[in-house]
Amino acid sequence: MMMNKRVAVIQDISGLGRCSLAAALPVLSVMGVQCCPVPTAVFTNQTGFPRFAALDCEPLLREYPALWKAHGVTLDGIYTGFMSTIEQLAAARAIIDAFRAPGTLLLADPVMGDDGARYPCFGEIFCGAMRDFAARADVLTPNVTEACLLTGTPYDVFLHGSDCEQENALKQICANLPAPIVVVTGWHRGSSVCNAAWQNGALTVYESPAIAGSWSGTGDLFASALCGGLLRGGSLDISVRRAMRFLEASLAEAARLSCPKEHGVPFEPHLKELLT
Repeated sequence: MMMNKRVAVIQDISGLGRCSLAAALPVLSVMGVQCCPVPTAVFTNQTGFPRFAALDCEPLLREYPALWKAHGVTLDGIYTGFMSTIEQLAAARAIIDAFRAPGTLLLADPVMGDDGARYPCFGEIFCGAMRDFAARADVLTPNVTEACLLTGTPYDVFLHGSDCEQENALKQICANLPAPIVVVTGWHRGSSVCNAAWQNGALTVYESPAIAGSWSGTGDLFASALCGGLLRGGSLDISVRRAMRFLEASLAEAARLSCPKEHGVPFEPHLKELLT
């Protein structure tokens, strides 16, 4: 019997807000990929809300390698997202070292910031550690801000540069990142929002109509769909297009319903987009 592909997803889970593991679980599951959650932290609600409580799961992370090895676990993929401490990064590295084998996909979403700035919970020491961590990845999915943080690139070009200058900057950024595949998300160009995929020294830009509004968790949905597509054997091009189609439908739904930003986008009715 053919077994589903299995991916360990190392990131937080929030009781409210469609992001991180709350996004990855349904997306990967509907795509026929077994999602094995490895929570870095548990939040009452995601950090976009005015108040939240959190439990750091780093001590639990250290238990995974030995216990999963005892159960004979093997992995087709490892997908990492939000981590908030150096210790969580170290524990994630130990899991990767224990279960990464030839052919195991490592997709890293280096969550650090947005809109040209680091998130307040991250300092330069953490960002430096994330740069080292990202060097292990087969696929990196930073947004434009995170791509700049990973490479020390000034963000100003994405505020004031021409479309051509911005695209050239993206090419230079991707060339300076160690991953063989880089997909930079959330690049705004004119009336479009773009994703830029780098592979084999070439940059391919995918455009979508920009939708007025901003919602939490969109990067997590995109990275999860991309991970699922690649694990199913899809090409980078097909996997990016499918993830974008799914996200476009979900964003349009959020705009139509005037969903609050911190609750994320109502992606559930559009999971079927991931089956085509």
